[in-house]
Amino acid sequence: MSEQWPDIPGITASGGQPRLPAKPDVVVKTLCTALVGIGNGGITRAALVDRVHAATGESRQRLEGLAGWLPLSRVASWNEDTGQLELHPSTDLGDLAMRYAAWVGSQPIPADQVSLLEEYVRTIVEEAMSAARSTPRPPQTASLSAPPPAEARQKRAKEEPLVPPGIARKLRGIVDKLDATFLERRLHNRASLLALLSGNHVLLLGPPGTAKSMLARALCGCFREANYFEYLLSRFTHPDELFGPVSIPGLKEEDYRRLTLGFLPQAHVAFLDEIFKANSAILNSLLTLINERVFHHGRHRDVVPLIGLIGASNELPDPEGGLEALFDRFLVRLAVPPLAEARAFLSVATGRVSPLELDHEDQLSAEDLATVRDAAQHVTVPPRVEDALVGLWRIGGRRDWEISDRRWRQAVAMLKLGVAAEGRRRLDLLDLLLLQPVLAPTPDRIPEVRDAILERLGSGAVPQHDLRAQWLLLRSDKVAPVPGEPLPPPPPSRSHWPQRMARRRANVDRFLEHHAEAVQRLARDRTDLEAQADRHVWIDALPVQVLSAHIEAARDLARILEVGEGYRNQLETSATVARALVMALPERSRRVYGHDLACTLHIPEAQVRVGLTLAGERVPAESVADQRHTTGDLRGENVVVEMQPDELLNWLANAVETTTLLAHTPAWAARNARTALESARRLIGGQLVPSPPELPRP
Repeated sequence: MSEQWPDIPGITASGGQPRLPAKPDVVVKTLCTALVGIGNGGITRAALVDRVHAATGESRQRLEGLAGWLPLSRVASWNEDTGQLELHPSTDLGDLAMRYAAWVGSQPIPADQVSLLEEYVRTIVEEAMSAARSTPRPPQTASLSAPPPAEARQKRAKEEPLVPPGIARKLRGIVDKLDATFLERRLHNRASLLALLSGNHVLLLGPPGTAKSMLARALCGCFREANYFEYLLSRFTHPDELFGPVSIPGLKEEDYRRLTLGFLPQAHVAFLDEIFKANSAILNSLLTLINERVFHHGRHRDVVPLIGLIGASNELPDPEGGLEALFDRFLVRLAVPPLAEARAFLSVATGRVSPLELDHEDQLSAEDLATVRDAAQHVTVPPRVEDALVGLWRIGGRRDWEISDRRWRQAVAMLKLGVAAEGRRRLDLLDLLLLQPVLAPTPDRIPEVRDAILERLGSGAVPQHDLRAQWLLLRSDKVAPVPGEPLPPPPPSRSHWPQRMARRRANVDRFLEHHAEAVQRLARDRTDLEAQADRHVWIDALPVQVLSAHIEAARDLARILEVGEGYRNQLETSATVARALVMALPERSRRVYGHDLACTLHIPEAQVRVGLTLAGERVPAESVADQRHTTGDLRGENVVVEMQPDELLNWLANAVETTTLLAHTPAWAARNARTALESARRLIGGQLVPSPPELPRP
């Protein structure tokens, strides 16, 4: 393979974007640098990326991906408090590389990339094994100090909410009353209120008579002592109509100023209908007012109390009209269609819908708003949410969503405020659903954005497990330890089959413990997700796609468990092991020279009675009986080699000679029987422990 390794779709690249280093030597260099860094007093994620980037020139994005994989090895973690990498003290470079190879080898890839992937992982393991001799192990004091998931959950549960619980209850009450008043507008109610809380603006697009102005007035009523301003714009609207008349006494004093009381500069919530018909005389002042919260008139610079502006229009702005800047100022853009359901139509048509009425104590005060906005500054963005945001950013670039950097900053700030308003301290993937009317360049493209969000939500909302990687590691008995259990010492180069059997059973048990933990984590995550959706102020319901992803993950875990338990049963006793080894022999597929029945192998305790050909192939008992019936050939059936399970395993381990097994076999049959047995032993390969079967594909 040349120095320039190509990308492997789904492994070193995903969606056309770099994911992991494509060069095996860079992978090994990174793992080696991590081990050396731990031994030299510690290393952070940023330092690891910087050092390898400086040494190899590899892109930071690929190195970040490899650094993000380290916790998936189950023997490494990034300490949340110190940022330092922690590693299990029994792990060396070869072990870490093998775990990476197993994880990579368990990922789904296109069929035409299989050979490249095999060469990729083989080269990594070979180079790591070669470099391991000169790479120190981490110091024995190193350990994984990250708390188990249950403890981490309990710790999060004890965290104080960022805002008083009364604010979240007040918001939920407001949303419930908005839903009762504005039927079929659940998304509009939540998105508009959240936008105003975060200091952003809302654009409502729809035909007349769809309650756009009514919603704006109701939203203003959610804020205590808030001034409301409403106006219908046209090409002939004069600035005096929006910003107030010019002060005549001021002009007499050569002081140009406007009398803004009762006009837009004094409003907390404003509604401007047909906003895209604003003329150039209004547009510049309007942009400054809604973006900077400052109104310029003469030499005066008045700070305006505007919480948010709600604009309405029957149509999108003309692309040639120079209104792109104004259009971009609206963070949330929503289409407002007429009512679609008969029940909602009758409720509105017959006047059974009650207008929104909020008591004084149920409204949001200025102090409430300040508290929520201050708390939003302390909301954190976990790595998996960061990864999802980066993925959406890249998709937006490819699909021409035309999202400015300012818009991304405002979008994330809005998400943080929504989280803080509920009392939470960190963003979750579910919160990304709130970005649907934010990222869509026009409301008609919201479904496209929703699919992109659900793609990230569907993969990230289901907790990842590495059971397939651990299953591959099972072949070399390198299954990761379970919490509170040390890594077992490496097996000796030569060991008797009872020790190898015991070690494999222990590793299968360890794998099944990992499986049980994955099942518990999935169930816990599903419960948490449903509970979060129930208490979420801003999300109406959990998407069906997320629920289906959990169901499919549960089915996959059930299939893996079936294979794992079946393999554990094969290892239960020496009799079950003997049966598994014999039944794994290839079955005779043709009758040519060397494939005739040579002897019958009988292991009563293992319930095994099969024929063996000279090539060591297995002939099922029913096939032996059929051959005897049709051809009268009794030679192989008459030569019965009977042994106990332990005797078979000792023979496979070369502790018993084949001639000893055939001591009572007639001389005329011993030669063929010996050839058949030796061929069978060669096919089994001296492994003594049955190989794990293949897991079903997800």
